[in-house]
Amino acid sequence: MTCLIFGKEDLKVTRMNRRKINIVPYVILFILILFVNGKMRAQEIIHLFPDRSFAVSGDTVWFSIFIYSDDSNETSEVVHVQLDDLANNHVSKVSILCSGKTGEGYIHIPDSLSTGIYVLKPFSLVQKISGKGVINQKLITVYNRFDNETGVIEEPDGIKLKRYDINKEVVITTGKEQYEKGENVNVEIRIPGTGIDQYKKVFAFAGLADPFSQRFLSGWIPSSTIAKTENPVMLTEKNGILISGKVVSNETDVPVANAIVLLSIPDTIPFFDYCISDSAGEFYFYLRNATGVANLVIQALSQNEEKCKIKLSYSFIEVGSIPATQKILTLEETTFIGNIIKASYYSKLFKGYKIGTPDNFMLPMQFKYPFYGPPTKTYYPDLFVDLPDFREISREILHGVQYRERKGGTTIRLQNQSISALFSQEPLRLLDGIPVFDNKIFAPMGTNDIKKVDVVFYKRFYGDLTFNGVLSVYTKNKSLDWVDLKPGIGHFEYSCLQLAKRFEFMNGRVPDTHVPNLNKVLFRTTVKEIKSQIDFNFFTSDIKGDVEINVILIDKNNHISYAHKFIDVK
Repeated sequence: MTCLIFGKEDLKVTRMNRRKINIVPYVILFILILFVNGKMRAQEIIHLFPDRSFAVSGDTVWFSIFIYSDDSNETSEVVHVQLDDLANNHVSKVSILCSGKTGEGYIHIPDSLSTGIYVLKPFSLVQKISGKGVINQKLITVYNRFDNETGVIEEPDGIKLKRYDINKEVVITTGKEQYEKGENVNVEIRIPGTGIDQYKKVFAFAGLADPFSQRFLSGWIPSSTIAKTENPVMLTEKNGILISGKVVSNETDVPVANAIVLLSIPDTIPFFDYCISDSAGEFYFYLRNATGVANLVIQALSQNEEKCKIKLSYSFIEVGSIPATQKILTLEETTFIGNIIKASYYSKLFKGYKIGTPDNFMLPMQFKYPFYGPPTKTYYPDLFVDLPDFREISREILHGVQYRERKGGTTIRLQNQSISALFSQEPLRLLDGIPVFDNKIFAPMGTNDIKKVDVVFYKRFYGDLTFNGVLSVYTKNKSLDWVDLKPGIGHFEYSCLQLAKRFEFMNGRVPDTHVPNLNKVLFRTTVKEIKSQIDFNFFTSDIKGDVEINVILIDKNNHISYAHKFIDVK
C-alpha cells in the first residue's frame, strides 16, 4: 500500500505493503479488472449515419449511431465521433452515451473551417487502444460560408466507397414527383409484411441533395486504426469516459514513473481523485456520468521531488490519411454551393447567428459532503468585520487554525481535537477544491474574497491518502488564474459525455410565411415502433433543387440496407 501524507514537506510517501495495487475507489474504475492479462476482446463495429452529406461552416450536423459486437456483454456504450480533414488533422470530437447499441448526437462545424471534404470517424475506446477492428469513416463536404467562389475542391483519390445494399423491398412513395417551395410533402415508407419482424432499427431523414457530395450518404471508407499506446489499458466505457495522460520531467521530458497524480474538478462540489503513474509515466482516471466540458486541474508529485509536468491525451484516434486530388466543379455543383452559402447568410440574418458553445459541465454527486467528509466547523468570514488578509482572518475567526509567516516561508497547522494538540504536519489545503502546496496563495485573501472556510480537526483518510486535518477555502469569485500561473500544474478543458438533446427542428407544421425556410435538412427521425407502413411529412425549403429522402434499415442479423427517393423542388 502507498501511504501519502500531507505533512511538513509537501508530500511524504512510505511503502508499507506491496500487495495492494496503488489505485483507489472511483479512480481507475474497472481498468485492471479482467480487461488485461491477455484477455481477447470482442470486435466492435460502429456505423454512423449523419443526416446530411454536406454542411456550411457554422452548421450543426446531427447523426445516429449503431454498434455491433460479437459479444453483447462487452459492447461499449460510449462512442466517440471525431471530425478530421483528409490529411488526418484533428478538428474536434464529441463523446456520445448510447443505449441499446444505438445513440444520437451532434457535432458543430466550426465557423472558420475552410472549404473541403472532411471525415467523421466513430470509434470506441476498445478500438482505439487495441488497434484492432475497422473504423467506418463517413465523408462530409464543408463549404465555408465566407467563400464566395468555390470552383475547385480536393476529393478522395483512388479510394472506393463501400456502400450499403439497396433494399428493393422497401418502397418510398410521395404524392407527386415535383413540388413548389414551402409545399407539404407526405411520405409513406412501406415495409413488406414478411419483413416487419426482421428489422430492429430504422432511421429516416430528408434534405437537400448536393450534386457533388450526395454519394457520401450511402457509403463509407473503412480504415484500420494505428495503435500508439505502449502500455494499453483495456477498458470498455459503459457510463463515462477514460481520461489519460503522461507525467514527464519538466526539464528532460522523460516519463516519470510512480508519480502521484492528483485530479481536481473545481466545477463541482470538490471532486478529487488520485492515481500512480505507471512505468511509462501514464496515468488514467475514469469519470462516470460526467457531461459537458470540464475544467480539469491535474498535478503530479514525483517520489524524488523532481519537478513534473502533465501531457494530457485528448483521445483522438489515429488512422491513415486519405489521398486526395483536385476536382474542378461543374456549373450545377457551383450553382448549388452558391445557393446554400447565400441561404446560410440570409438564415443568420433572419434568425440570428449562434456560435456553438460547449455544454455546461455536470457531474452527479453521489454524496452530500465533499471527498474529505463533513467539516468539523464551517466559517463565514464576511459575517465578521472587514479583515484585510488571511493572517488576520486566521487570528480573529479561524480558531484552531495556526497560520505563521516567517522568513523561511508560511506554515499552517490545525488543532488535532483527538489529542487536544496541534498536528505536527501541515493539513490538506484546498482552494476551491484544488490542492495547494504553496501557502502564500492564501496570504492576500481577506473577508471580501472568501465565501466560506471548511476545517476538519481530525485525521482523514481517502484510499491510501492520510490527511492531517483539512483546510478548505472557497472564494466568492472562483478563478483559476492562480493555477495557470503556477508551474507544474496542468489546467485543461476536456469534453466529457455530450449532454443528450432532442433534435428540435420539426419541419412538419405550416411554415411561417414571413420568415423564409432556408433549411438544408428537412426531416430526421429514429423509428421507435417499426410497422408495415411508416408515415411522416415535411415542408420543402425555399431553396430550389433536388430533395433526397433516405431510409436506413438494420435487420436482426445486423445487416444494413437503405432505400431512397428523389423529389424535385421548383
